[in-house]
Amino acid sequence: MCELLAITTAEPVHLSLSLARFSRHGGLEGPHGDGWGFAWYEQGDVQLHSFPSRRSSDLHATQGEVALRNTQPFQRETGGATHLFAHNGDLNRYIHNPKRFPTGQFRPVGETDSERAFCVLMARMAAVWQDGRPDPEVRLAVVADFAARLRQLGTANFLYSDGELLFAHSDRRRQNDGEVSAPGLHLLQCEAASSTDIDGLELEPLENVTTAMLASVPLDERPWQPLPEGEVMMFRDGALLDNCPRLTLWHEAQEMLED
Repeated sequence: MCELLAITTAEPVHLSLSLARFSRHGGLEGPHGDGWGFAWYEQGDVQLHSFPSRRSSDLHATQGEVALRNTQPFQRETGGATHLFAHNGDLNRYIHNPKRFPTGQFRPVGETDSERAFCVLMARMAAVWQDGRPDPEVRLAVVADFAARLRQLGTANFLYSDGELLFAHSDRRRQNDGEVSAPGLHLLQCEAASSTDIDGLELEPLENVTTAMLASVPLDERPWQPLPEGEVMMFRDGALLDNCPRLTLWHEAQEMLED
């Protein structure tokens, strides 16, 4: 099972990561340890490192061979900004249907459902970025609609950032008991006043820094909040800016009425 992690802060922080220790969370040392990747924003651009390896923590996309092109996170450019995306879950074959889920000018490099979903999102985002940076509420509306449609295809936890805003969609995931259920993500909001060590992940803030951390599973004993199924949250500079509860699509509402 893929594991997701995102950190957003109000000020720059120094991050140290021990993959060997961090991989203990969420059963990453099991048979799905096919690769890992991490990225961060710096001076308006992205540093991205990804490695396909059967001896690394599993931040690997699904439905593709073990290869660099299929390793998350994925990045694309539109509107003069670098966008990042990572997905936890499995989507059915319809994500590859160009009539149902067009990707516009964006094309997958690999074969995964995750990268294909990102290209679908980017095609939708490009339409609202063509006249400049759109308002946050516009971006939230696009992401929330995309998330609602992605949930129809399977489990769809994802993290997405455009360098200014971080979006998190919590769906369902395979839990330790084997059941696929919510929560798909957990949230920790805190004021990082000193160095924080979370079994392989160490944050060293420059000063008291507002911080939000999102992860597939709680990483320590602090009060991580399980997120509601289907909710999309939008963060900026370590703080929750807005959220959108689960959207109900028209055909879902029709099915509810028929039941």
